[in-house]
Amino acid sequence: MPGAIEFFFDFSSPYGFVASTLIDQIAERHGREIEWRPFLIGAVYKEHGGVPLEHPLKREYAIKDFLRTGRFNGLTDMQLPANFPASPVPPSRVFYWIEGQDKAKAAEFAKAAYRKYWIDGRDTADPLVAVGVAQGLGYAPEDVMAGAQDDAVKGRLRQETGDAMARGVFGSPYIIVDEEPFWGGDRLAHLDRWLETGGF
Repeated sequence: MPGAIEFFFDFSSPYGFVASTLIDQIAERHGREIEWRPFLIGAVYKEHGGVPLEHPLKREYAIKDFLRTGRFNGLTDMQLPANFPASPVPPSRVFYWIEGQDKAKAAEFAKAAYRKYWIDGRDTADPLVAVGVAQGLGYAPEDVMAGAQDDAVKGRLRQETGDAMARGVFGSPYIIVDEEPFWGGDRLAHLDRWLETGGF
């Protein structure tokens, strides 16, 4: 059986959001499963240095590019959330709690939480908002809240972030398939061709 597409992303990442709307099509086209792997990009910056968008000119351009990239990929209602960048911790913990029960539901949650932030402009750093997204998938709010605060779930997020860094992940989205890495939403076409041809 072909190996899975490992999809590493941070919930505050605009390019991660765009990629999350496209990765399923690529996986289906090539008969691959997807391993959804939220991690904390802030931990990467802390470990290796670098603060994103620290320069006003870079920030101005980046914001324009976020939304243009969304429109280019059909996300015409993508908007810059008022609290960008938001903490990815609450939705990441909820994701791993759900994944412990149902991997498919966890992927649904990831896509819904991304849309809640980048389309609806809701603050998914607010645990109640993240819990509300899970509630929309049929989970009881009190169960989600308790699960996201479980020490095992917190530890899982730390472990996944550490494992991502150990494998060379430094941005969002970052995709690994058959040990081949692809960084950035603008590399999805490369990923698609790579899977089609077996490498180039």
